[in-house]
Amino acid sequence: MADIPKAEDATGGQRINTAPTKAFFVEMLVRDIALEQAVLDLIDNCIDGAKRLNADDFGGRKIDITIDSEEFRILDNCGGFSKALARDYAFRFGRPSGTPKTPNSIGQFGVGMKRALFKFGSHFVVRSATPKEEWAVDVDVNEWENDEDDWHFDWSDFERNGGISKKNPGTEVVVDDLRQEVAERFGTVHFQNEIAGLIKSKHRQFIAGGLDIEFNGIHLDATDLYFLITGALRPGVDILKFEDSKANQVTARIIAGVGSSSPREAGWYVVCNGRVILERDRRSVTGWGLAEEEQNRLIIPSYHNQFARFRGIVSFECRDASRLPWNTTKTDVDRDNPIWKETFQRMTEMMRPVIDWLNDLDRDVEEFTRDESPLLKHVSKAEQRKADTIKRKAEFKAPARGSIKKTVRTVNILYSRPVKDVEFLGDVLSVNSAKAVGERTFDIALKTHRSK
Repeated sequence: MADIPKAEDATGGQRINTAPTKAFFVEMLVRDIALEQAVLDLIDNCIDGAKRLNADDFGGRKIDITIDSEEFRILDNCGGFSKALARDYAFRFGRPSGTPKTPNSIGQFGVGMKRALFKFGSHFVVRSATPKEEWAVDVDVNEWENDEDDWHFDWSDFERNGGISKKNPGTEVVVDDLRQEVAERFGTVHFQNEIAGLIKSKHRQFIAGGLDIEFNGIHLDATDLYFLITGALRPGVDILKFEDSKANQVTARIIAGVGSSSPREAGWYVVCNGRVILERDRRSVTGWGLAEEEQNRLIIPSYHNQFARFRGIVSFECRDASRLPWNTTKTDVDRDNPIWKETFQRMTEMMRPVIDWLNDLDRDVEEFTRDESPLLKHVSKAEQRKADTIKRKAEFKAPARGSIKKTVRTVNILYSRPVKDVEFLGDVLSVNSAKAVGERTFDIALKTHRSK
């Protein structure tokens, strides 16, 4: 029997090539990530290294970042990663099956480092050292793009410049020959200040845990979140647990309560494995302006400054970061994630009584004024408590209108009179101090004139 001709033979033996060009691939890879997020991705990788060393204590771990119009540089002492990991996983575009996972990681999508490197410029060097080995890659992106058939990076010599070594394990990334638009932004004080602020807020939990982050020579401190607490005012706290067949439990801790009056800080904060994803969010994504369609009823109002004291935090934790409800750029939640859907429902339930009480507070101020409102005076005396110290489950608790006795404002009256006259009135009024004489004579005068 004669052989049946193969389909490719009909076109001269050549198959249709659908492979992307490298230039197209790079441009598509970097298009949808903001420059700020690309910087944060590289910091996330350093933090994952620190987690591999000790997930509970970041003391002694340091990340040093330098940004200017000439280059980007980040250096850490967070343990480095092996040559095998670099060869088989770290420089792959995406996360191949079988990639070793860091428990509770924050860099789990497998695109952060590569996307940032290509986003910044046309030349990069990555050096890493573990206690057992040292390695480096040095890539000219334009040359690499010109060879369409070879998608590999070549090893280069590891230069011992005193930064990292087997005795001081860590990783260094340097990108120069910056893209023009990147160089312009990196060189501005505004952008540098913006990045510093983002690091302080997005990585607050790690900085508070002992991680030392230095940005352009300045040590960064964490920004803390606080709730106001008194004997009658406490935030609501709930803990949700989501199991799966692999025992990778997701824990969601929700706190909803009252903070200082600050529109810049009000809203929901969403945290995944310690990394802040959303800050002071006041969109429908986190429940604001939520309406019940069937009943045509408003469940949660849209945000306005009457709710400037609202604080809500939901913190997700899981050993397997792929189960967490975040997007690939770590800038928003995945609304279709079933864990987010269930958590969202509980968030809105816990949000409602806080909103109701803030409405009561607003009515109290409107009736009595800001100076005389009993509820506002109660809030002004509250203790500020850091969010990470509030752990026990509890219902939101707040004083009702009318439950706090309205206090009377007082003022001290100071005047002098001859001693013999004060002593005379003391005898007449049967009191034995100058203070008592003054109080009694005031009361007599007040009674006399009010009775007229």
